[in-house]
Amino acid sequence: MKNSEGVGIVYSHWLSEAKPLAERLVDTISERYKPWICSLDEFELHPSFAQQLSLIITIGGDGTILRVVRVAAVYDVPIVGVNLGRVGFMTELSPDEAIAGMNEYIQGSGWVEERTMLMAQVFPEETRHDEDYSPCHGLNEAVLGRASVARLIHVDIRVDGQKLASSAADSIIVATATGSTGYNLSAGGPILYPESPSLLLKPVSPQLSLDSAIILYPDAEVSLRLLRGHPALLSVDGYVDLPLSPGDTVKIKRSPYVAKFMRMGNPGQLPHALAQRLSSPSRGETN
Repeated sequence: MKNSEGVGIVYSHWLSEAKPLAERLVDTISERYKPWICSLDEFELHPSFAQQLSLIITIGGDGTILRVVRVAAVYDVPIVGVNLGRVGFMTELSPDEAIAGMNEYIQGSGWVEERTMLMAQVFPEETRHDEDYSPCHGLNEAVLGRASVARLIHVDIRVDGQKLASSAADSIIVATATGSTGYNLSAGGPILYPESPSLLLKPVSPQLSLDSAIILYPDAEVSLRLLRGHPALLSVDGYVDLPLSPGDTVKIKRSPYVAKFMRMGNPGQLPHALAQRLSSPSRGETN
């Protein structure tokens, strides 16, 4: 790790038990590595905090990780997630496990799992000066979906400039391996192993067009152009929502940033939470 003494704890400000757990965790960590604590909203307001860190401990659920990782990946900082959510695909530890064993992670035991992120950027047909068109980076997925409940979106789908299909659908998902266990899985798409560098493309409820998921080679660029019809919405990891008008294009490819997670389990092993979800009659996920 970059600096063995640079440790931060970021807790979800939506969960009442998160801050007390963070304070308990500090008391169990060796004096040499005493971390600082801040809430998720404070961390997002001051992302430069991550620049001096060698490890970030998140306390919350997968949603907390999705927001922290957008900063952590830029500064190449690994994450250890402590789960207070219902599922926790990306989290590593329960609260009791964190209290008992966090010093091992801080001292560099285990291994670093690297996960592909994606980058999505909107290219408007006509510039709208009140919108931000800078690239958005995400760990899960980019979803081009309808802005009105009862309306389909009409999309021209291209991969590396070559036309794949014109689709009328509820939405189009472009997901990473991490995101393959989210909306894509609920829509009937395949699961990729966690460290796969590939992206996958999945139309949701298409009308008389491509309905199978396609696993793309790692350096592919997906282009989604919104055709005639109604406005749509681009959502990246559920936290960045950008409105689109007919004629606008979204380009999605692998991000130059990589999400890193400290692990103690065997490399290549599917997350235990995934097996639990697949064997459960209900599929719920929390942020």
